[in-house]
Amino acid sequence: MALKSLLLLLCYASFLTLNLLASQFVSAAQKAFRRDPGHPQWHHGAFHDVRDTVRSDVRSMLHSRAEVPLHVPLEVNVVLVGFNGDGGYRYTVEVHKLEEFLRASFPSHRPLCMETGEPLDIEHLLVYNVFPAGQPELIALEKALKEAMVPSGTARESDYGREVPLFEVDATAVEPVFQMLYSYIFDTENVRYSAAEMDRPVPIAIFLVNFDKVRMDPRNKELDLDSFMDGKLTPLTEEDIKNQEGQYIYRYRYNGGGASQVWLGSGRFVVIDLSAGPCTYGKIETEEGSVSPRTLPRLQHMMFPRGFGPASAHSTHEFFIGQLASLISTTIEQVIAPDVRFETVDITSRLLIPIIVLHNHNRYNIMEKGHNYSINIEAIEAEVKKIVHDGHEVVIVGGSHSLHRHEKLAIAVSKAMRGHSLQETKTDGRFRVHTKTYLDGAILKEEMERSADVLAAGLLEVADPSLSSKFFLRQNWMDESEGSSDSILKHKPLWATYDSKHGKKKKKTEKKQGDLYRTYGTRVIPVFVLSLADVDAHLMMEDESLVWTSNDVVIVLEHQSEKIPLSGASSPSLASNGSKPSLQPSLSTVPSSGKRRCSLFLLFSHSLCRSLSLSLSLSLSLSLSQILCAD
Repeated sequence: MALKSLLLLLCYASFLTLNLLASQFVSAAQKAFRRDPGHPQWHHGAFHDVRDTVRSDVRSMLHSRAEVPLHVPLEVNVVLVGFNGDGGYRYTVEVHKLEEFLRASFPSHRPLCMETGEPLDIEHLLVYNVFPAGQPELIALEKALKEAMVPSGTARESDYGREVPLFEVDATAVEPVFQMLYSYIFDTENVRYSAAEMDRPVPIAIFLVNFDKVRMDPRNKELDLDSFMDGKLTPLTEEDIKNQEGQYIYRYRYNGGGASQVWLGSGRFVVIDLSAGPCTYGKIETEEGSVSPRTLPRLQHMMFPRGFGPASAHSTHEFFIGQLASLISTTIEQVIAPDVRFETVDITSRLLIPIIVLHNHNRYNIMEKGHNYSINIEAIEAEVKKIVHDGHEVVIVGGSHSLHRHEKLAIAVSKAMRGHSLQETKTDGRFRVHTKTYLDGAILKEEMERSADVLAAGLLEVADPSLSSKFFLRQNWMDESEGSSDSILKHKPLWATYDSKHGKKKKKTEKKQGDLYRTYGTRVIPVFVLSLADVDAHLMMEDESLVWTSNDVVIVLEHQSEKIPLSGASSPSLASNGSKPSLQPSLSTVPSSGKRRCSLFLLFSHSLCRSLSLSLSLSLSLSLSQILCAD
């Protein structure tokens, strides 16, 4: 009897233990972003594979008579979220099939230089890693997105579709969850890089997202998404597939920027949500560079190409795989490895940025803090230091000058005024042609470049007298002799010694007192801010921007107009310089920063300027980042 009681007690204890283990297993399985022992580790395998061939590739590039580019591997990680039979339409993408298609169709990419139109001396050998995200991570993202949706009126499903409820999502609210997914996949939550280690390989990820819109409908408050963490999803009927769009639309806005279904995170990832939108933005009455409801692939168009019934499974699936591969290739060419604007190699160790304000009024001073037109130099300096390499020295100084005292610059501003005809179609269908005035940055640069060094030296003298001897060398200040007591510190530029011995007699030139020479190892990037009053209320630079940049100068236009209408539209309204859309196939929008925002070609640098308080400071920082990052 005692033995029987002991056996019953052991059986009961075993039963309780199994129940406890089962409950712990279920709770562990339902937790998203959980890294269990034995979880596969991500590693940058592409760089380890080519380590032995780098030396031979460099030698071939340097010594070959043919134009042989240097092959640099670029590892691209494509994370499929909701394409494992658990997302919208319960659609499944074969990971290995997509990976093989990418390798066969887009094996390499060679960026170009926009200044010369020639390809660069490097060619990226693309290495693709495609893998799916788990169902718990998908549900966690859907839960965060559902909580961040805010009603915003109605919108059309397509150009001529019906109007349905519209919800908008602030991308910064769901970005931390995507960052958790990034850290979970690549095991970076416990990694802390120092400033000297930031150039080490860091994973680049493209998140292709396919959410279940019915499951995360913000109007359905009764549905508990936590119950889908690890539970088996029920298959969809034909009627459920027809209603997978959920009778609503949601779109992203990054810090109040233009509406989009794709956005660039502050880390090393980009999010492409195929369930969001559709969105329309771009130049009016042109197809180049604009985004329409058919720009990005949608499962709705694949499942119901003519809006009636499902199409053949094989043909549509192959076509959709091709669209996904093309979308990934475009993302690589535009975001991950884009073309560079200037073919410049910067080997300097110091960076001097004089901010020169040229004004034609005395109503306010941009250099003074406390008003809407102030420039936050400290914030600009902090952002520029994030761009340059470790060990680079950055000095930013500012000064204000009146155009009335610089006649040549005032004449240059007057000469740079141009006008062009603009054709617009009004809302009532009428076609109107009018003339729009703009500033030509190339003419301004030609005149301002000549006086940049003089103005910068003057600003340095006012800001800190000790900097002048460090960044500029006073040569022959009070001594007209050719000799020098210190041949290292006081030397002539190299080009000054290249005098022709055979030719005309050398013309004797007198050197002016106070002549200044730039010291070696220093790069000077002057920033001219034109603070103009009593000008055309719609005055802008060319390409409908307030900023003009080249490889060595930045010109910013500032005047008192609150909003300037543009010839671009971001659904559902006409855009202005207070709410500027992305006109190129970019994956980000402009962050909101005061009353004004930067120009269109600087949109990808939005993560560099989160801490700026005024948009003029934002424009300056983004312009400088464009010049520095191009190198």
